[in-house]
Amino acid sequence: MYITGKNMKKQNDQLLFLENISNIGYFSTDLDGIVQEWNKSAEALFGYSKEEATGKKLTELIIPEYLHEKFLEDFKQKSAIYGDEVEFKNRENHTVMLYTNTLFTENRYYAICIDTKVFKITKTMQSRLHSGMEPLQEKAEIILISIDRNGYIIDFNHFAEELTGYKKEEVLGRNFVELFLPKSYKEKTLKQIQKSFATKQILMSNDFPLTCRNGQKIIVHWDRSLITNRHDKKGSLLLLGEHKSPQNSAQDRLEYLANYDSLTDLPNKNLLYNRLENAIGKAVRQHQNMITVFINLDNFKSINHTLGYTLGDEILKETAMRLQSELRDYDTVARFSSDEFVILFENIQDELAAATVAKRISELFNKPYQINGSELLIKANMGIAFFPSDGNDPKTLIKNANMAMLRAKEDKHSNFQFFKAEIHEEITRRIEMESNIRKAIKNREFYVEYQPLVDAKTETIIGAEALVRWNHPELKYIPPLDFIPVAEDTGMILEIGEIVLDNAIRQMQQWHQKGYSDLKISVNISAVQLLQSNLVETIEHILQTTGFDARYLQLELTESTLMQNIDRASEILHQFKEKGIQVSIDDFGTGYSSLSYLKKLPIDSLKIDQSFIHSVQTDKSDKVIVNTIIAMGHSLGLEVVAEGIETTEQKAYLQNHHCDILQGFLFGRSVDHTTFESIIEGKTRLQDKTQEHSHEVFETEEALRKFTTPMKITY
Repeated sequence: MYITGKNMKKQNDQLLFLENISNIGYFSTDLDGIVQEWNKSAEALFGYSKEEATGKKLTELIIPEYLHEKFLEDFKQKSAIYGDEVEFKNRENHTVMLYTNTLFTENRYYAICIDTKVFKITKTMQSRLHSGMEPLQEKAEIILISIDRNGYIIDFNHFAEELTGYKKEEVLGRNFVELFLPKSYKEKTLKQIQKSFATKQILMSNDFPLTCRNGQKIIVHWDRSLITNRHDKKGSLLLLGEHKSPQNSAQDRLEYLANYDSLTDLPNKNLLYNRLENAIGKAVRQHQNMITVFINLDNFKSINHTLGYTLGDEILKETAMRLQSELRDYDTVARFSSDEFVILFENIQDELAAATVAKRISELFNKPYQINGSELLIKANMGIAFFPSDGNDPKTLIKNANMAMLRAKEDKHSNFQFFKAEIHEEITRRIEMESNIRKAIKNREFYVEYQPLVDAKTETIIGAEALVRWNHPELKYIPPLDFIPVAEDTGMILEIGEIVLDNAIRQMQQWHQKGYSDLKISVNISAVQLLQSNLVETIEHILQTTGFDARYLQLELTESTLMQNIDRASEILHQFKEKGIQVSIDDFGTGYSSLSYLKKLPIDSLKIDQSFIHSVQTDKSDKVIVNTIIAMGHSLGLEVVAEGIETTEQKAYLQNHHCDILQGFLFGRSVDHTTFESIIEGKTRLQDKTQEHSHEVFETEEALRKFTTPMKITY
């Protein structure tokens, strides 16, 4: 809650000393520029009595007509004046030049002025102008802290001492930002301080916590600032803050918990709704648009499950700090739920401006997170809802921004989306898909199909790649590209992945027991699974319970999966190798190809992505890439696999260039275990049997080959 009427009255009473100060004109207005107070010196300076001025707009009284537009713009932006010589007009429409200081509170505008004709302004007289505010320092319950351009404390008033528990002599020379502000506010506030000195604009106009000596966080409304001693080259910045609850630690704690997230120190859902209400009212009055941006961290739930909640908390705190650092003074970022943030941007007029904002936020996530020795790439998706076109109340705006965010998750080309009416239907389908996946896991609807891996020299089957399939009781066959991304977003891919590993290894063990002991099974591991803290133990348990020889298990990981956390990947892959498990790099050439990681990681094979195979006979670039990968793989002692082979010409080209293993529709689509068994038993020709049992809905290998699609979400 903001300053109550009672508290404001008390503060105004404390300002009455200005009424009779000789030669210093003092007046105040509301935020519409209508005069509320007007002292005797103001009467003398401008020629209007207090009765005549009160209730009138400043522009009607003392602002020259040609300055109306600039004054209104500065007033709208709460741009304060700091000891400048300002042109006014008096009752006779004559020019009056006054040295002026102004400041804004939540609902008031204050000004004090000195006539330049009466006083020759020296440093001493300028000091007198600034000293017009000095009685506030000891009489008013206002925090006043003076700092230099680097944030070091120069002065600290008595009320600040009482409130924070620090004595003035303890804080002088210490950095205000480092001493008092929560981590998520430090970078942003330091930028604002430096901006204030550079632009002479108001520093901040918002609520945020201040950390006291005992560690208690209190809510302070920081909405005033003015440059003092501006004609001194060094200058200083006077911060004015109002404590928003009684000086009672229990009350402070309750007030803080009611309005702020204790982990990130950002506003919580409660305060967000309050600020949205206020912003909507302001937008209506000023005929402006505004946007609500809903942000979700991709795969965060999986990070919590796999790497632990402590690391997850650090990611959230770092995210809060990054988001805060890029906001304007009057924007708000709140933590909405576990991995979701909402930002309120005022005065954003069109989609072009909103898109610029979204791109700026996206850039915040380009830099890897360095947490507890781990380097993680976190990607965020955003949904944007406009006021008033997409909703005229906080609940509707947030709901529609959330739906737009969910749509962005499904878009491979952009990580932000504007709300559109048709999104509602899409999101309803997604929510239904999530529900169906949960039921499918519970009801054991997921199963495994097997696509042949063929020796390039002998053209005999040497193994199979395990591919997840879903047989829905009503919808029947659901393509992996429809459910895998949703499973990854929600973390359910961990359960599905374990189902695939268990089923595939158990089935291959049965084939080994039937005499096909040279066959290997290849299973894809997603980025989410790789970060799973117990992945190695899970696989080891399956191997032990089935009795399967680890040497015939191959795990496939994409380049992008490995590079998201190269240190973690290296650690896990070495553990695989210690147990005899083989490792293959899938989609090689499409991600972060690097010879350095090929040397660093214990890799057994490379799989050339099918995008290079499709035109290998006709496209010179594809030829060069394919030939280079084969040569490089062999020089490193690795097997090379080619996927996506659909023609005999492609097969011949790869055989002629000494590719080791082939995979693709030419040799067979994926089939169930019964059909695959009949193939390896030689009861039918491989191509005939796999074509007979293929799913007609698939027209390209890409749609069915993958257990996991290349990660749309990086973290």
